Amino acid sequence: MLKNIFRSYLSLPKNIHMLFLLEFNLSLIHVAFILVLNIYLRKQGFTDPEIASFNSLRFIGALAFALPLGIYIRGKRLKPFFKLAALLVPITSAMIIESIHFSITPMIQLSFLSWGIGMMLMRVCSLPFIIRHTNQENSSEALSLSASTWSLSTIFSGLIISTLDWISFVDLHEWRLFLDEHSTLWVITIIGASSVFFAWRIKEDDQHSSKTKNDIFSLRESYDWKLIFKAISPLILISIGAGLTIPFVNLFFNSVFGFSSSEYSLMGSLTAMLVFIFSLLVPTLRKKYGYWMTIVVVQSLAIGCLVVMSLTEIYVSYEHAVIIAVVAYVMRQPLMHMAHPASNELMMNYVGKNNQELISALSSSLWSASWFISAKIFEWLRLLDFQYFEIFLITALLYLIGVILYAFLIKEHESNQRKIGQVLPIADELSID
Repeated sequence: MLKNIFRSYLSLPKNIHMLFLLEFNLSLIHVAFILVLNIYLRKQGFTDPEIASFNSLRFIGALAFALPLGIYIRGKRLKPFFKLAALLVPITSAMIIESIHFSITPMIQLSFLSWGIGMMLMRVCSLPFIIRHTNQENSSEALSLSASTWSLSTIFSGLIISTLDWISFVDLHEWRLFLDEHSTLWVITIIGASSVFFAWRIKEDDQHSSKTKNDIFSLRESYDWKLIFKAISPLILISIGAGLTIPFVNLFFNSVFGFSSSEYSLMGSLTAMLVFIFSLLVPTLRKKYGYWMTIVVVQSLAIGCLVVMSLTEIYVSYEHAVIIAVVAYVMRQPLMHMAHPASNELMMNYVGKNNQELISALSSSLWSASWFISAKIFEWLRLLDFQYFEIFLITALLYLIGVILYAFLIKEHESNQRKIGQVLPIADELSID
């Protein structure tokens, strides 16, 4: 079984493999920033509200440009945007590192804003590119492979961070190599800059582009907005909840249990191995058990793990609290992440092929908007002295409502399929004329 699964991924077109490597290298930087940057900011003297404020800025650019970009790229070549992202992300990452080192607040803010735009280019363009370059035999695998880049990047980024931390404690010929968060972020940024090589290696045939004229004034007539709003409604709630938790879990483990950046990174890497495996299994599990299992059931279990992890802050004096928190975190990650490719597939199937490029941009834009709102909410709640567990329980509630909406969406989608008398193949709905 596993042999057939990996064979299906290896047989994907070369363009998809190049896109995967591009996403992987940019995600190395992204993950390293999530694992280390907040702790680096704290060590430089910035407070939790200030850290949340900086994090919110990286979503503003994406919020402003994602939707116009999604409209513009319809029928356009996507390789230029991949090139721009491959250049912009490493450059702005270096700007962030140095501006924090010298405590230049305006430069920190500008760098976070520009960095968010670079990552937005990658996110908005990757899904339409996959749709254009796959067929009914391999579209599901390509979507899952793209989703797995995050977890694979977490594995490698966490291992690099932990290795560099270990090296910094080794005496080399009577002198010690000191590697702190500043040095670690520089090393990973340099490694991630190899994304430029893969962006230039992507081949894009002219048949995938056209001279389609996109008129912003015809948006109302060109898309089925009722379907689109239904499809993105659970995503909005889940993304707001995720924005309250994911960027700040490292602060939770650092504040409550005293985890260092390397300890948290190592835990993240070990967890990401499970996430990567589960992501690759999604197409098989989805085809065998359907959307109910791969979205509703697994996300419900993930919510339970989040609640358990959150409550350990109350019982931090209990000797096994840290073990329970780590186990809950490790179990939550693969459960929550394995639902992402399945939910993307459901969203694309539900809205139909005429709405897919727009909803790709909308989902990216709304995800950024939600995380911006979440970062601000986190900032305000921390100023009001809310504990981490209280904020994370708000996330659990938002997740729960989102899962309920997904259940209604699945029920309606399956009902629609029964009405037309057949279940449409995924690739038929994902393909673009």
